[in-house]
Formats: sequence, C-alpha cells, structure tokens
Amino acid sequence: MTALMQAALFNHPAIMRRLLRAGADTAARAENGKTALQLAKEKGHAECVKVLAEAAAAADGRAGAGGASSGAAAAAEDAPLLGQRVVLGGLSSRPELNGQRGVARSFEGGRYAVALEGGGESVRVRPGNLSPAAAERASSGAAAAPDAVIAAAERGEEEAVLAWLDSGGGGGGGGPAGG
Repeated sequence: MTALMQAALFNHPAIMRRLLRAGADTAARAENGKTALQLAKEKGHAECVKVLAEAAAAADGRAGAGGASSGAAAAAEDAPLLGQRVVLGGLSSRPELNGQRGVARSFEGGRYAVALEGGGESVRVRPGNLSPAAAERASSGAAAAPDAVIAAAERGEEEAVLAWLDSGGGGGGGGPAGG
C-alpha cells in the first residue's frame, strides 16, 4: 500500500496534495486491487476524493483525450458529489428521508445512488435533492500531520509518511495489518 493510499484511507488530504505534487502514482493499486480514489470513496472522505479528482483532471489536461484519467476527470465534473457525504432534501415522494445523511456512491442515469447512514438502505436521488453534508464531521478524529511529515511528503519520501501513518498518526490506530 502506497503513502497516497494510506493518506486517502486515514483522511489526510494535505498529505495527499504534497504526495501528488511529488509525483505519487494515482493509478497504483493495493493488494486488494483498489486505488487511492476507491479507498477514499469507500471511507466517505470527500476532501480526499476531491484532491484525487482534481489530480485526475490535471493529468487529463496533460494527457489530452484518451488519457488514462479521462474517466475519473469526467466523473468529477459530471457528478461532483460522488464519494461525498450528503444530506437529502426536497423529497416529496419520501419525505421521511429529508434531512437524512449518506454517501453518494455512484452516479448513473442522472441520479446518485446514496447509501444512507445507519440503515444500510440505498436510494436513488436526483442531484437537486442533495447537498454536501456540513463539514462538522470533517476532522473524523484524525491527527494533524506534523511539519516533519508534511516536509517528507513534499520531498516524495513515502517511507517517512508511511511510518508516521503506520504508527497511528493516521488517527485510525495504525495501518492495516500486513500491509
């Protein structure tokens, strides 16, 4: 697992930006086949998803049409709430869902599939009935990265960043076992 994946997993968008500037590979896959973007989406880390989508769009601009990142850039543009925590509202057919929170998991046919919090239910909702969830839970208990770790990320020193994340700096009690 790369430092970029660890930062995505533990919700550290500032570290991700520095790793990306230092040339981190967004297409790299973990042993389970997932990319940093997929890990960030699964965890509902909207800011990390945004950072990776912006990186994909920038790479798309450099690669031109047919670049490897064109799908991710298109998804970020067409479905800006993808991977983000959202609040449902204005639903007349199911008013009991208004105010519910969830994560926008996919976008197809002009509607988001939103996995609702706490119920396991998933609903399909038009973009006009969603708004980004307030940032009150953005910190998620993750520790702020120390200056030394940020500097290491700026230099592209993945080992130093991974060591900090594995030691519990990610706020998740350390990295995955055997990763």
